[in-house]
Amino acid sequence: MKTIYLVIITAVCLIGYPAVAQTAPSGTITYQQFYDQLSPYGTWIHYPGYGEVWHPNVGEDFKPYATNGYWENTDQGPYWESGYNWGWAPFHYGRWTYDDSYGWLWIPGYEWSPAWVTWGDVDDYYAWAPLASELIADALARPHDYYWNMVPRHTIYDHNLSHYLANESHIRQNASRI
Repeated sequence: MKTIYLVIITAVCLIGYPAVAQTAPSGTITYQQFYDQLSPYGTWIHYPGYGEVWHPNVGEDFKPYATNGYWENTDQGPYWESGYNWGWAPFHYGRWTYDDSYGWLWIPGYEWSPAWVTWGDVDDYYAWAPLASELIADALARPHDYYWNMVPRHTIYDHNLSHYLANESHIRQNASRI
């Protein structure tokens, strides 16, 4: 039932916006490619339970799928268009997790997606959160409140999306209704 709900929410997000053609990259991706191309932009850390994870060199206000980017409506679903030079990998392969000591950490994965997020809505807002790692996905019914991002519906495809993000207080008050 939850899968049907997420499909419906994603479809609702797309109504009224022309889809841009988007295709997955061809070929396979390797850990070495991730390591070589992401190293200039962050630090690789050996993290218990996940092995090697990547910590981007970004400010404390960084949130995956919210900072320095925007959503594009594509024929494969909502696609995160990142403004970071390194955005091609962490927003389309692998998953994100948050650690109180390090901040956001990217866990490499080898399957491409327009964005590894879950969608929801509440009142006049669309909401999305990075999907949990495959290792803990079954244990979580929903992402932690801190993972969620929210914007008014009419701004979901705005290229200045970060200007419309709801503040943490608003998200905390509404996350249980997403």
